[in-house]
Amino acid sequence: MALHRVRPPARARSFCACLRPLGILLLVLAACAAPLCAAHAATSAPQLREITVYVYHRPPFFTATPDSQGGPLVEMTLLALERAGLKPRLVTSTFTEILASFRADAPFACTPGVYRTPERETFARFIGPLYVPLPPVIVVRRADAGLAASARSLDSLLAGGLRVVLGDGYWYGDWLARALERTGTSPTRTREENAQMLRSIVNGAHDISFMSHEEAGHLLRTHPDLGASLTLRPVPGNPDGESRFLMLAKGVDAATAGRIDAALRELAETPRYRELVRSLRRE
Repeated sequence: MALHRVRPPARARSFCACLRPLGILLLVLAACAAPLCAAHAATSAPQLREITVYVYHRPPFFTATPDSQGGPLVEMTLLALERAGLKPRLVTSTFTEILASFRADAPFACTPGVYRTPERETFARFIGPLYVPLPPVIVVRRADAGLAASARSLDSLLAGGLRVVLGDGYWYGDWLARALERTGTSPTRTREENAQMLRSIVNGAHDISFMSHEEAGHLLRTHPDLGASLTLRPVPGNPDGESRFLMLAKGVDAATAGRIDAALRELAETPRYRELVRSLRRE
């Protein structure tokens, strides 16, 4: 009689074991979908439009070397542009080259800290002001400081025969332009750096110059020979400082300019903006 083997009864599969293949399948599907989701996110994310920020060397407002740019007004500009949804790209240039570029072309670009004049408004937009400076000052030799202090008016100061030197191509404000015209004063215009221009007062080639308080103070602090020989005096009549604006090339459309303007107004209410202003005013 043949023996028959009796199979043991099959064990029932647990619920977790039944779900294991399903879990593996879900993991495989998720791994395959992840690159697709990332690619979709990359293509659907808005690309920030790049705007060129031209910077020239004018400490303490902004500094520029071939490889780097900085200064309080540059930081203000970058913060405002980023708030407006733009991607700033910094480029070092000279002020003369910037003006020539904005006149000739319509780049999607801007430059910080520029005085607004009727002539410049023919080829650029102005947003701001970016910064309202302290009142301007007279730079004079210490030995002649009494001459500036005793002048009853700017006109009488200019009519006294003092030799005035100013930067060529720079705007100092309506207050000085009108006084020069009223008195018939013809200042010497120079393309020298401001430190070298002030040395012409130290060596006696000229007698006075006019300058923003922040810049003149910076030059006398950072150049010992200037600080030892020159001093600052208020301009008679105490004219207000000329506001410095963010100058936009005409290639920046009106809608974008409006966003930048709104961002700059928001920035002016922030603690960081106030810190930058205090750093310029040495408060």
